Amino acid sequence: MIDLAGVTFCDSCGLGALLRARIETERAGLKLRLAHPTNAVVRLLEITGADHVLTVDPDERAVPHPHER
Repeated sequence: MIDLAGVTFCDSCGLGALLRARIETERAGLKLRLAHPTNAVVRLLEITGADHVLTVDPDERAVPHPHER
């Protein structure tokens, strides 16, 4: 599980890292899960369609970061 609670900005480099981590964990026979994504991360995943290939724990979704609006 990757805890994204403190992530206030994520661009294509960060998204690429998450997608590579998913591939590597699957190769190892594991499943990658994302927890506590901030609204910025959720938005990026939705806009790019990555929310269809990355698993976001439903109970761990979109916890607003104190600096986000």
